[in-house]
Amino acid sequence: MRVVALTFHDIAGDGGAADPQPEGFSRITAEELEQVLLPLRHRGYQTVSSRAFRAWQGGSKTLPEHAVVLTFDHGYASHFSVATSLLLRYHFSGTFFVTVERIGRPGYMTWEQLRKLVFLGMEIGSRGLSPDPFNRLSRPQLDESLAASKQLLEQRLGIPVRALAAPDGWWNQAVAEAAQRAGYDAVWASTVGTNGRETNAQALRRIVVRRPFSADRIVAMVEGWQPSFWWAANQQFAIRALKRLLGTYWYEQLKCRLVPDA
Repeated sequence: MRVVALTFHDIAGDGGAADPQPEGFSRITAEELEQVLLPLRHRGYQTVSSRAFRAWQGGSKTLPEHAVVLTFDHGYASHFSVATSLLLRYHFSGTFFVTVERIGRPGYMTWEQLRKLVFLGMEIGSRGLSPDPFNRLSRPQLDESLAASKQLLEQRLGIPVRALAAPDGWWNQAVAEAAQRAGYDAVWASTVGTNGRETNAQALRRIVVRRPFSADRIVAMVEGWQPSFWWAANQQFAIRALKRLLGTYWYEQLKCRLVPDA
């Protein structure tokens, strides 16, 4: 059995963008999100949380025949005001990875909204204390970011937090080891591919939903159509190559030009 995990970022539909940095390549509309959820529901897919997926990997839980993991990164306000209502409409759930320092800031979810997500059956995971990619942090800073964000989320929400998402998808062995020290049992990166029982729990694969958007291609990936994975992998390779070539600042400037509404 192979399980695909999708990653969504900002969802336009609640008054505009949340992130002060350009997010245009990975921002979709509420209508586009629904174009993904509706065919998945019609095909009989059921959502599973990171927690449920890890239980299946460990042999203590079964998964539905058609399972998909839906994750939402950053903790944008649109995840509560737009995405959650659509998830509930189609009887889906999601795993929401939040950057703790941004909770309550304009454009981001509040603690009260996170508590409501928990009440609605959603899973909350961490993206660390700050939005800085983990590879930019020293080992003490990385340990602090992972441990402190986990502890604060658990204290304020009253739930165990066992899942971690790597900002910008940057992952390496140091991140895996720090996550284990902090008590996470799952680390979700942005590596294109599927997940099985044998997949390293400290390097679980996710497919980022980004532009150019195609609901048909996304659903095809969930269903395991290999050419769609090839397309996504090459798109991701091109983005990472541009980041390395141009640097962060000029890459963001290029995004502004290519996606004017970012």
